[in-house]
Amino acid sequence: MTVAPLVSPSARLPPIRRIHEHSIESLENLVDYLRTIYNPPLRGIRRINQPSKAKATTPSHRRGDEDLALLRADEFERAYAIRWLTGLIAQASLIQAAPMDDEEGYGHEDKADVLIHKAASLLAVCAGAAAAGTLTRRFSFGSPLLDLPVEVQLTDIPISVESDAATVGAHTWGSAFLLSEMLMETPARFGLSEDASLSGPRILELGAGTGLVSLTVAKFFSARLTSTRAGLAKPTVIATDYHPAVLDNLAQNIKANFPEGDAHVLLSSHALDWSTVTNAPPPAPPFDKPFDIVIGADIVYEPIHASWIRDCVSALLRRPDPVEGHSTPVFHLLIPLRPTHVSESRAIDEVFPRARGTVIGIEPGTAPKLCTLDVDTIICEAGDAKPGVEVEYVHYTIGWA
Repeated sequence: MTVAPLVSPSARLPPIRRIHEHSIESLENLVDYLRTIYNPPLRGIRRINQPSKAKATTPSHRRGDEDLALLRADEFERAYAIRWLTGLIAQASLIQAAPMDDEEGYGHEDKADVLIHKAASLLAVCAGAAAAGTLTRRFSFGSPLLDLPVEVQLTDIPISVESDAATVGAHTWGSAFLLSEMLMETPARFGLSEDASLSGPRILELGAGTGLVSLTVAKFFSARLTSTRAGLAKPTVIATDYHPAVLDNLAQNIKANFPEGDAHVLLSSHALDWSTVTNAPPPAPPFDKPFDIVIGADIVYEPIHASWIRDCVSALLRRPDPVEGHSTPVFHLLIPLRPTHVSESRAIDEVFPRARGTVIGIEPGTAPKLCTLDVDTIICEAGDAKPGVEVEYVHYTIGWA
């Protein structure tokens, strides 16, 4: 796609009354252009040498963030974009009329349907993100266990600094997207197999932020499970964070994706202070029962965080159960390797030492401890204007040993 840099929608888009006169390809390029402004991509989410089935607002190139932010905040331009997208959708029947030439007409109607779907999706984002400083994103994750992709819509809010700590959970980061994508691609690897789903697993997300991972897991369960589960325990997904502003936004995102709740999964958000879990009085629900799976994406920003997370997971992750059929409790941690956070990465390796040998179970009388069972390295394209820039992530599988 070739787009003149930083051209406003009112100057770039063709007249609304003449939308249907343009080719589907040119209209798709225009919709993608609007998406670069109103639904920008996450950085570092396209894995190298591995095809991705997930989709997340990823245009072909990036703009200057500050200039894009100014254009995005222009209410006149946003209103014009909304009117234009509305006009495109209204002219769907004219756009869907296939060309007379058989070769050109092949697949034309399907392409037109895809175009209208993209426009409608972007229209919902533009119309729903009017608050100053907020940004709405839509994500789609395919799974081999589902007929249709899992779709999640999130709102990011401005990052603020309170007591010298930034509310980084106000934004959706690449690690959350990547972990969500991995969870959907290979559910069984993360304990989300069909058998595990039927047992009513309890899943905890630490530092949930905008809630992408928790919402993805909850929607996965909702799509997999039906009313035939009458009498069986429902899967429980608990999304946690610390900052009040982040928690408020997290709750709003949950409500936006599950406005009426869900009949097959229990999803909720709660405050959780990692530093006080081990010293707190007997925990109240939902922390009064152990969790089968704990997940965290990009949650270590200080070396002390690694120790807090270890203590928190030690208190909340279920101990190994020799009962046949019970899944192995596990903690999945995904972090980006940032040059400015070397000590934080080192702290994770120190507090979660490598397990020796294959962990099958804990011998009676032996006190288990959390160890790293497996480590994967994932390389992604940064998505920056400069080609060849990469982002490296590390996925830790942590369990009792």
